[in-house]
Amino acid sequence: MFPQLYMVYAFIIALGSGVFGALLGLGGGVLLVPLLVFLLGVPIHLASGASIIAVVATSSAATVTYVKEGLTNIRLGMFLELATTIGAVSGAFLASLTSEWVLRVVFGISLLYATATMFLQQRRGERSRIRRRNDQLSEMLQLGGGYFDAALGVDVTYGVGRTPLTFAVSYLAGIVSGLLGIGGGGVKVPAMNLLSGVPMKAAVATSNFMVGVTAAASALVYMRNQCVNAFIAAPVVLGALIGAYAGARLTNRVRGAALKNLFIVVLTILAVRMILSGLGV
Repeated sequence: MFPQLYMVYAFIIALGSGVFGALLGLGGGVLLVPLLVFLLGVPIHLASGASIIAVVATSSAATVTYVKEGLTNIRLGMFLELATTIGAVSGAFLASLTSEWVLRVVFGISLLYATATMFLQQRRGERSRIRRRNDQLSEMLQLGGGYFDAALGVDVTYGVGRTPLTFAVSYLAGIVSGLLGIGGGGVKVPAMNLLSGVPMKAAVATSNFMVGVTAAASALVYMRNQCVNAFIAAPVVLGALIGAYAGARLTNRVRGAALKNLFIVVLTILAVRMILSGLGV
């Protein structure tokens, strides 16, 4: 493949991944890494390195829009990021010591987890609209929040429950982020939504805010281990940046049910493909 065409394909893949990543708070890497591996034949270590650099840029672009629209719970994000950043550094160091087939299997399992939690969110239906009250720790730290839902035309207020458990899960999300070169939103968004009762849109926006800090910590380790190739990373970062900005602009204006269903199908296919390739099938 010609280098110019290769870069165009990488840009298009990153553009689409950026849109989906911003819409669902997944950082984009959850789609970007497997697509780079399967469609362009990029080794997973280099794909993860390019992805983690792109995630830093996309998170910054999406966060600006989310903060303007009042969706981001900055206090909650900063609290959970204490756990996530430590986990990200741990995961990034583990990545340099782990073989490619293991990374492929672990990545596939993490995709299946994200798929299952999204499916549960869809099945919960009306119950997903019930907001929890602040627990003792959340009340002390004032982690609850609110925002205006433009799609529904209503003001939404919410508390944050099960804070210690969500904090622990955030550490695991950081390990996943550093190990696989993704933003970790596939773990953080469901944790905030399902465990703590944070509305989906607020969870997505807060996850994007956290993802940039998590990815920056991991990116330093990836660059130190020479897992970032500028030829791959440059078009990926540009495409993902544009896509993330577009996705963030759409989030508060769509209901997202059909988008989630499509994303569940795509994630399932990618997860199975990644696991089978890691097992040599």
